[in-house]
Amino acid sequence: MKKFTLLTLAIGLFAFTSCSSDDDGGDGGNSDCVVCSMSMEGNSIDTEYCDNGDGTMTVTVRSGGQEVSQDQDIPEGTTFDEIISEMEQNGENCN
Repeated sequence: MKKFTLLTLAIGLFAFTSCSSDDDGGDGGNSDCVVCSMSMEGNSIDTEYCDNGDGTMTVTVRSGGQEVSQDQDIPEGTTFDEIISEMEQNGENCN
């Protein structure tokens, strides 16, 4: 059940933006990363959001020893900081 819950959360998380083209040609560095935490059904879920500086971000969800990572486009007209603020408004504790 925990695996299903994590998978459901990860799929829901990735649904709010579109996927990038999986281009690995960037500078390789994560210049601006923020970790947000939340508790769901007694499980701690940590999500790391990293601004890649090219209009994309890498989102990594960690829970129960499992990790799911995906690059996503930052929606046009939205900043990385606005996305983090939205996560905080949704109850996540970000630092």
